[in-house]
Amino acid sequence: VIQKSIIVISNFAKQAREGERCEGMASFFLESLDPIINEVIRDMEGLSRHPYGCRVVQRMVEYCIEPQKSRILDSIIAHHNLLVDDQYGNYVFQRSLSYGRVQDRETILETFLGGNNVVRMSMRKLASNVVEMMIKHGNEYERQTLVQEMLNSTCVDQRGNTLSAVVAMSMDAYANYVVKTAMDFTENSHQRDQLFGVLVSHLNELEEIPFAKHIVSRIHLHLRETKKT
Repeated sequence: VIQKSIIVISNFAKQAREGERCEGMASFFLESLDPIINEVIRDMEGLSRHPYGCRVVQRMVEYCIEPQKSRILDSIIAHHNLLVDDQYGNYVFQRSLSYGRVQDRETILETFLGGNNVVRMSMRKLASNVVEMMIKHGNEYERQTLVQEMLNSTCVDQRGNTLSAVVAMSMDAYANYVVKTAMDFTENSHQRDQLFGVLVSHLNELEEIPFAKHIVSRIHLHLRETKKT
């Protein structure tokens, strides 16, 4: 019922605001939602991490209009460290990246930079979804920054050998999807050459790793396309 109310009332408010001289009606609809918005913001962390509460928050992110939407997003971003790797909060976080503001993505991007954070997050089941979303929905600068962070980082394997983070991620159960997304969405030609260059140089090793099968397929496709040109 709450989800439906948010959708219907927000749509009414949007339609009223878009109509001529209907700002007063839009304010009426927005004010009717304020009590729900206020309650959710008071317990944003708890509701976002609840199996049903997270759905309410997601509907708010999707359907609410300004100024309510900014209030909701501000509250979500304030709790982003707790939500990014939570079973249910993760979905709220992904919605915020899809429907949120540029400044929200910029805040999240900062948490991925330095200290191998992007690698660690990519190797965690839930947090890896957020890294993927950042690559898919980020602007060109954000995408390039994340991919470059992957290219600049290294990992130490169980034998104590230092590996390119991109190679180590390709061998991981969750991070391989992040690498595949980077391969599909990287548009900068120099960075794309860097990414594929690292992966091609380790193709023999990757072919032996089950988790890397999609990446291996993409490498072979890339090599065939390169030969044609």
